Amino acid sequence: MHPDRDSLLASVSVPTAQGAIEDTRALIQRAHSLEKVREWLRVFDPLLPADAEEPLVEYLRFALLGLCLGFVERDLSPYHGEHLAIVPAMLADIRTVFEKLLAMGQPVEADVFRHRCFDYGVHKAYYLDWTLYMSKECY
Repeated sequence: MHPDRDSLLASVSVPTAQGAIEDTRALIQRAHSLEKVREWLRVFDPLLPADAEEPLVEYLRFALLGLCLGFVERDLSPYHGEHLAIVPAMLADIRTVFEKLLAMGQPVEADVFRHRCFDYGVHKAYYLDWTLYMSKECY
């Protein structure tokens, strides 16, 4: 999945294999066992929009969890301003997609949307690493 709003919206309407959701659950369990992820979630938590309500807040937290896991795996730090700058835009993307789904009258299947939000966060971290560091090494 390309880490942009349109790809996220398109992916929500694609059926998700149960195996993919189970893989995501396994990653989430792994993330909860990583101390850095827990610490960095506390850094990101204040960036959640104050006016967001459930279930949107839950979905945003899943995206943040995915972002934190991606940061750990790509050796990125939330204390670096250039890294932290992607968080508000990522949260806005998810909020926009969620609101579009509601406006279209399309049902939001909670398990699928959690999975997509988590994956979106992971992809954002990987894309950030590619944009800032890996692409410069390759070219």
